[in-house]
Amino acid sequence: MASEIPIDKAGKAGELLLRLEAMPSPPIGKNTLLVVSLSMLPLSNAPDEFWSDFRRALVEFRDRHNVEVYELAFSERGFLAAIDEYNQVRVNSDLKVTLLRLIQEYFPENFGMVDQTRLVAVFDLRQKMATAKKIIGRLVESSDKPVAEQAQPLRRLQEEDISLVLGVNRQLGPEQFAKVFIRSQKIAAIKPGQEPQQVMHEYFVGMDMLKKHVFKKVELRGSGNLFNQLTLTLDRLLIEAYDAINPSGAKCSINLNVESVFTRSFQEFMGEDDYSVFSNLVFEFRQANILQHFDEYLVAAELIRSRGGTIAVDAIFPETVGVVNLARLNANIAKVFWRGGAETVLAQFRDEIAAMQAAGTVVVLARLDDELGLQVAHDLGIQMFQGFYVDDLFADKAKTG
Repeated sequence: MASEIPIDKAGKAGELLLRLEAMPSPPIGKNTLLVVSLSMLPLSNAPDEFWSDFRRALVEFRDRHNVEVYELAFSERGFLAAIDEYNQVRVNSDLKVTLLRLIQEYFPENFGMVDQTRLVAVFDLRQKMATAKKIIGRLVESSDKPVAEQAQPLRRLQEEDISLVLGVNRQLGPEQFAKVFIRSQKIAAIKPGQEPQQVMHEYFVGMDMLKKHVFKKVELRGSGNLFNQLTLTLDRLLIEAYDAINPSGAKCSINLNVESVFTRSFQEFMGEDDYSVFSNLVFEFRQANILQHFDEYLVAAELIRSRGGTIAVDAIFPETVGVVNLARLNANIAKVFWRGGAETVLAQFRDEIAAMQAAGTVVVLARLDDELGLQVAHDLGIQMFQGFYVDDLFADKAKTG
């Protein structure tokens, strides 16, 4: 039986960063960083039994695969492992199965909502050392308190909280609400060997700002249908603030739920006769939301296209490329998420990606956070991007003039 160790005996984020800084290039021995994030779970109210079982599971995983364990933050843990072609699948699968068993036992309401992109992120340090250092560096900056001090009990989301958001919007007005709570991110065309060219912005309500200013003591995760109601409310506020965030009518995108197309706010947004409103507007719908409300999506897409709008299918994971027939969805844009291991997975779907592009669907590689993703995408003929790496490119471009 594995010898259980106190969690505070594991290495910290700062120690891991120093360990990465000291590694030769390419690294010898431990060559892969696995970052576990349970941030999608309502951990602030987790019972002591969960933490005990979590610690035990980490120790058993450590001993089974001879990995180094690091406590990165309240909800994040890191593992340095020696990965090769023979144990890669086994190690990754073992860690995911271990975590999913714990989630199913202690957080069954959240099981179906787990984003495995965030649950286990894998960084091959032979290719992604810079990205790994950047991510761990951010954790060092944001989590310098002990785990026990970071765990602040929070209450569940309530209907009154949704009313509070509406009250804040009424108090501030759409223009000021937009300045405080609505964020944007560039979507750019990047051709091989050329500088990025901005194509449009995506606008969205920043959940981080809502948590900072409105939901300071509220646990948004694990809120089930109430969280869905909250996102529908945020869709409405985003639509109502559209003129404030994009007064010039420049090409942009907004991410909505399918259900929001059938609200009074959306009807008023469309207007009755002015079809020009949608001409520069891309409506992004998550692939999972489309499948959940497929019949309604078809009606919504037909309405948007009849007004000259553009349809994008958002949140396509590399493993699901080609599973959904985007031509049948009349999608103009497909946003595929870059994630750990995507370089291998996307190469396997080269034909599917080529077929999508040949049919006129523009593929965007989103959540791009490193140069490897750019290289993989270019090899697949993808030239549209969004993510922190793109933001950094524009920031560097601005510095150099």
